[in-house]
Amino acid sequence: MTGALTLRFSTQAQMDIRRMTRELSDLQRQVASGSRANDLSGLGDGASRLLNAQSLRANADARGSALGQLQARFGVQAGALSQVAASTNNLSQSIREAVSSNDGRGVGVELTIAFSGIVSGLNETWNGQPLFAGERTTGLPVRVNSLDELVAASTPDQIYDEASRQQTIDLGSGPPIALASKASEMSPPLFEALRQLQILVNDAGGELPAPLTGAQRTQLQALATQLDSAAATFTNAEGRAGQLEQRFTGEKTRLQDRSNLLLKEIGEQADADLAMVSVRISSLLVQYEASAKTFSELSKLTLIDYL
Repeated sequence: MTGALTLRFSTQAQMDIRRMTRELSDLQRQVASGSRANDLSGLGDGASRLLNAQSLRANADARGSALGQLQARFGVQAGALSQVAASTNNLSQSIREAVSSNDGRGVGVELTIAFSGIVSGLNETWNGQPLFAGERTTGLPVRVNSLDELVAASTPDQIYDEASRQQTIDLGSGPPIALASKASEMSPPLFEALRQLQILVNDAGGELPAPLTGAQRTQLQALATQLDSAAATFTNAEGRAGQLEQRFTGEKTRLQDRSNLLLKEIGEQADADLAMVSVRISSLLVQYEASAKTFSELSKLTLIDYL
């Protein structure tokens, strides 16, 4: 009877040692990898929550990354709009000075300089993509390269080369937001004023005279007013770009906070609790040593010990 009990205790001790060895191996794996389980099946009911949190975090990170890239875009966009507004205002100021001094000889040169700055601003790109061509990813929105081409253009299609829709971004809440107006939506009044001014210069033989005629003075004053109004359009567009940049910055911060919360949720589902693991390892080592000692002592027993 004693031998049977000894055998049973020995077998139990051996089974305990094997169980604790497996558990210690898994705990050591958790320490090394930082993960609670080898795969999703090891997480049980937490697997679905983990997958959902990972998907939501990936979506938040992707949108946050897109918004981060847009911060650089809005700096370039604001600069381009400011350039168009400044070129237009400078030309308006030059016209008024010509009227005030009754000398229009420098207007043609100022017009050429302004046209170059305006077209350059409207054709500005960011990462190779035109800013004011709508959804178009290649090409430039303004076709005309000279004032003569502008005067010769008789339809909008001869001036602009754009997509039919504006470029937008979807923030995931509410309708998509337009990143910028198209060149053809902002600049027709401006180009019409430039066209009329070039025609006035052409009619004067390529250079306005000094002194100006009464009709020329009246037309120049009207064109200066039109240019002021056109410049205001681009100044307002620049302000809107700044507002969008601030909005996207706030949205990026919100998405980062969301990502951090989801990362915490992912950690709670998948990461090993290293403090608890450490306590468990210490406890198992004590039990392992006790079981190993018991097994060793029982293994030494023979029938002679009971005779």
